Amino acid sequence: MTALRLTLPLLAALLTVGATAVPPASSTPPEQGTTAWRDGALQGDTAGLVSRSDLVQEGPAWRSYQAMPLGNGVLGASVWAEKGYSAQLNRVDTFPDLKSAGRLVVPGLGSLMRADDYSGRLALYDGQVVQSGGGLTARSYVRADADQFVLEVTGADPSQVQTADLKLWAGRTPAVSANGGVAALAETFHDEASGSITGAVAALTAQAQGVTASVVDPLTVRLTFRPRADGSFRLVVGVPSYRGGELRTAARRAVVESPSHHLDWWHAFWDKAAPMRITSADGSGEYVENLRTLQLYTMAASMRGDVPSTHGAVVRMFSSSGDQADWAQDSYWHFNLRMLVSANLGAGIGELNSPYFKFYLDRAELMREWTRTHWKGGEGLCLPEFMRYDGTGDGCDNMQEPSWTRRILTSGPELVNNIWQQHRYTGDTALLNRSYPLMRDVARFYLSAMTTGADGYLHLEHVNALEVQWDTSDPVPDLAAMRVIFPLVADLATSRGDTALAKQLRDAVGKLPPFRTVQRGGEEVLAWSGTDEESHNTQNPEMEALWPWGVFDETSELMQATYRQRVYPQDKDWGMDSTWAARLGLSDEVKRLLLKGIADFQIYPNGFTVHRTGQEAVRNRSFYNEWGGVLTTGLQEALVQSYDGIVHVAPAWPRDWDVAGSVQIEGGHRISTEVHDGVPTVVGIQAGSRDTLKLRNPWPGQQVRVVDSHGRVVVGGTPADLVTLQTAPGTSYTLERVAVPLSSLTFAPLAGQPASAVKTVGNRVLGITRSEPPLLSDLVSVQSPEKLTNLVKAQVGAPIYVDRSYTVTELPGALNGQALVQGSNDDSKATTPPDYLTLNLTRPATVYVAFDPRGENVWWPSWLSSFTRTGETVGTTDQRLVLFKRDVPAGQLSLGPNSGVSGKGNSTYVTFVVPR
Repeated sequence: MTALRLTLPLLAALLTVGATAVPPASSTPPEQGTTAWRDGALQGDTAGLVSRSDLVQEGPAWRSYQAMPLGNGVLGASVWAEKGYSAQLNRVDTFPDLKSAGRLVVPGLGSLMRADDYSGRLALYDGQVVQSGGGLTARSYVRADADQFVLEVTGADPSQVQTADLKLWAGRTPAVSANGGVAALAETFHDEASGSITGAVAALTAQAQGVTASVVDPLTVRLTFRPRADGSFRLVVGVPSYRGGELRTAARRAVVESPSHHLDWWHAFWDKAAPMRITSADGSGEYVENLRTLQLYTMAASMRGDVPSTHGAVVRMFSSSGDQADWAQDSYWHFNLRMLVSANLGAGIGELNSPYFKFYLDRAELMREWTRTHWKGGEGLCLPEFMRYDGTGDGCDNMQEPSWTRRILTSGPELVNNIWQQHRYTGDTALLNRSYPLMRDVARFYLSAMTTGADGYLHLEHVNALEVQWDTSDPVPDLAAMRVIFPLVADLATSRGDTALAKQLRDAVGKLPPFRTVQRGGEEVLAWSGTDEESHNTQNPEMEALWPWGVFDETSELMQATYRQRVYPQDKDWGMDSTWAARLGLSDEVKRLLLKGIADFQIYPNGFTVHRTGQEAVRNRSFYNEWGGVLTTGLQEALVQSYDGIVHVAPAWPRDWDVAGSVQIEGGHRISTEVHDGVPTVVGIQAGSRDTLKLRNPWPGQQVRVVDSHGRVVVGGTPADLVTLQTAPGTSYTLERVAVPLSSLTFAPLAGQPASAVKTVGNRVLGITRSEPPLLSDLVSVQSPEKLTNLVKAQVGAPIYVDRSYTVTELPGALNGQALVQGSNDDSKATTPPDYLTLNLTRPATVYVAFDPRGENVWWPSWLSSFTRTGETVGTTDQRLVLFKRDVPAGQLSLGPNSGVSGKGNSTYVTFVVPR
């Protein structure tokens, strides 16, 4: 049994002064109950608890949007079952476009994927995808300790020749190499704007028999081999950074293996991360728990390099869609990173914030120069909301017209506050010392940007209220930010002898204007800013005063009303509405918003999300992960809060979700509790520093006390609303009801079993359900385009497009069960190339094409005249399509694009092939 405890240094002796022994339990029969809190920690089986959230594959992930993510913080992979077995490999640092290092394809694993007894899972505790079927097993992982992707297979036929391809796609220009048993692709990327050169090698080798490497074409290299005598083989793809040089040497080095500590790393990570087990009658609690665990996994798998992995909320290193991605992959929006930082802190994995801090601190001097040249009259440092990896940005600029991000100033104060919180949560003094010049200069910039008005207040003018209002004054986020960072920077300045700056900042706090209020929905609420400029985006600037800045709390009627009347309730995946609800003590709202967010955004079965509502997984190929940070932060704040200097336990926890879990707070303390029907059993405190903790009594009006890990009462029985505890680092404490002491509760360690089925909430799914595999045809194959190469069995319910969710509703009998070549609706207006679709036919066949009737005499292409109209139609959930046919001989057949008129076209045609 593994104790679920945070590893903390024993920095001082146990606190013993004033301690008294716990008296015997009352003779009154105690309230019945159980607890996992013992020996100063929540006790339980870490592996079992984490594996509750495994993503189960009841059937293979045939589609790329179903891919399972793997990573080590720098190298990422997405694994799915297309063409037998596919894994796309992506590094976090191939700027400016973060292009993929290549795709590994192993056709010989098709029999595993198609086996009747197939099973698979993303095993989170081990950081692996594990699959089995037909006597074969496959284990995939990105090594936690090396930039190498590994595929281990057992149960293969030793006499059967296998191939493994590394391939890229049209538009790429890699160098290729095949030497002995190592095949490699490599490409470098030169950024003209910054002059930087980045790139990656993808080098493939195998531990097998008779391994030979070859170059298939300019975009593909191949290994050919036979499994070892015991039926096993092992593929290793090394994917290091590459900036040019002799490829064969780089490839050989890339696949050299050191002793692996992969499992050790992942197990240590999970032993440290704060656990949270949620149970509910309807399964929604378990689903939310699964998403939180996935968020922690995603952070561990993606945030360990020199730069953050998230660009505009897209986590590119887990892409399975070639080089396609939303937003600018060479740049970062600070607004899409902040929820990841807060989630990591509360989960006790603050070290994974390192890429975030490193990215901005490494570019501090560049940001100072940017401020000097782009903000007239500005001093110090303004952090652009939108900043490129080279330190240039679109923000902190008052010399051009206002725009989305150009005059957002609050990214800098948020960085300052996050540095301070990181220090408070983790004790990282080195980070604070390194960061002080930046923190000082962000505060100095604000002092330089304000002017004194006729009312005597200091005002910010011609700035943004986030992306909502442009060219406004005194935005709520800025006023709240200055109220928080000015005092803390002043204290740091004083400790460093900069008394003049400290005085300036303290004086400025007293001159900040009050928050403006307006009437909305019949209630007085906070305004967005000092003016009523029109809105450009759907953020709620006024709610920023609650989170991240915490200048109001649940007792504020103004804040409660502002929340009720906010203009844009959680319509994007960035919305921190559930955290705002938690801080206002609205437990029902917390649950409603989390489940609404799942319904609105979580369209992918791997747990990733999209940016806004109404999207389809088959159509949107970018995996977003900021919603995971939103959900995790909201859950953690609902269970434990401390932002106002008082520890609140279960202040907004949904009553019908039972939970056993821990949350990290300031001071490095870990607060653990178990909540049943909305009521905590006990509260455990693992102290991370010498501190004075103030805890709100979780059982109002009841006598409570605090007992240390040696059984001594350190705070005697009291019904007070507030309990004060002096903590010593490395010591654990229990806050308990006198009438229901810990000793009266039955010890029941937290247990968990690996997930055995996909999870569902409404129409959302975590895991892969069994589905119809791509059709294997001995009659036809698609040569190009590659995106249409997966054939489908023609039948009612079959998908007709690779990029839409429309399906067949009715088919002529001659087509049922035959080969269907799906269309791509993104190409509906395509008029080129003339050989848009190329088929290879092994024998004579009848080829049918089904066209959108809206194109007749409008945009139908001329090549369609070589087909005969059948008088039949194909029913779909999109359009009823008109059917044409043509008898063709064996060999190659090319069909043209969907449209014959530039700029016109509706739904794309689909193709059926029937033997003659």
